[in-house]
Amino acid sequence: MPVIRWSSFLALVVFGVACSDSTATLTAGYTYAAAKAACGPADGPAVTIYLSPYPVEVQSPPPPFISIFINQAVDQIGGKTWTIGTSTDAAAIYQLTADSLQSATAGTVVTSSVSADKTIDGTVDIKFPSARIIGPFHAAWISSSAPPCV
Repeated sequence: MPVIRWSSFLALVVFGVACSDSTATLTAGYTYAAAKAACGPADGPAVTIYLSPYPVEVQSPPPPFISIFINQAVDQIGGKTWTIGTSTDAAAIYQLTADSLQSATAGTVVTSSVSADKTIDGTVDIKFPSARIIGPFHAAWISSSAPPCV
């Protein structure tokens, strides 16, 4: 390969790396999901969706996990897109360890459908300071014995 072609190729590779997003993409690692009832800011109904690298079978999974909060009742969220970072309707947290978490800086959550058993199907594209999660989810509903919001 001539020197000019080689140097042009190298310049493109270096430019591409320099301009790439420095955050890690967590698409493949967070394949398990679950959802549960939550309380909204005014004690109204809300939903929390957990995304985890491990099966989620309890009310609060062990870290690391991503927690998505939607300030609506589960029967109201199907077929909608929720914007993270620009409203109080939805928010997300990346819980890295028991003592370390990050709030989402931007993104969207699409809740494509909610089935009769409250299973939620959708997709996420959420940015955190150190990571980005992109991909589909299938969140089975976790029932709670906790009292409803007051």
